[in-house]
Amino acid sequence: MKITKTFQFEEIQGFKFGSWPFGKPRMFSHAYFVDGLLIDTGHHNVQKEVLERLKPLPVKQIFLTHHHEDHTGNLKALQQHFQCPTYASPQCIELMKNPPNISFAQWLTWGRTQANFEIKSPGKQLITLNYRFDIIPIPGHAVDMVCLYEANKGWLFSADLWVAERIRYFMRSESIIQQINSIKKVLKLDFEALLCSHRPQFKGGKKKLQSKLEFMENFYEQASTLYQKGYNVSQIVKKMKLKEDWRIWLLSTGALSAKNMVNSVIRDEKNRLSTLETK
Repeated sequence: MKITKTFQFEEIQGFKFGSWPFGKPRMFSHAYFVDGLLIDTGHHNVQKEVLERLKPLPVKQIFLTHHHEDHTGNLKALQQHFQCPTYASPQCIELMKNPPNISFAQWLTWGRTQANFEIKSPGKQLITLNYRFDIIPIPGHAVDMVCLYEANKGWLFSADLWVAERIRYFMRSESIIQQINSIKKVLKLDFEALLCSHRPQFKGGKKKLQSKLEFMENFYEQASTLYQKGYNVSQIVKKMKLKEDWRIWLLSTGALSAKNMVNSVIRDEKNRLSTLETK
């Protein structure tokens, strides 16, 4: 089943896309359009629906928040149609030249993205006719992830920084301490609208992001304390009573799991302790 929805928030047009081969989708990707700027391109498994919704727009620039397939899946087709420049962070530009392999679960949910060599870096800001967007690095979920912040409007295009107040699983490459630091950085900004790539929040966005920070900090503290006491990953998972979503685990062969969250804490804690030793 495929689901598409278009909505309006102030001067922003939002586009919601979902697909799942076995019934109603539970996850959605979003693209946003404002003042000639298209932010992200949706996932490849809904390419027909994405093109139907986005082709009529007067797109002058495309911006990618990061390289993941649910954000870049239709870039090639949209570039061919709009013949406009595409921008992203320098790290994203390099990753898009040879996109990393993805799990079967990710392929089933989103589809793949194609290699792309037609992306430029805009520097620290992206300017449209009426707005000025600050580009703010927010690594953790992905090393190349950035958000767009329009200070005068209080808009935060937050990519995957929020998604939900409680996270149930991580990819192997994610860093929990980087996510904590990225959230702390963003919370210093003045915004209300949290234009998330999966679950936009038009009111109370800052409060919701604060709740996510509290969850992440509590998770890190519990897992790192158990690690320092000598518990291994499996024991920490059991002690913290983490419930694995076995459907996701099996479809991804462990690439997406609650266990990866604990592994992230241990990696980050080892790095922290190593840094302390060298000082």
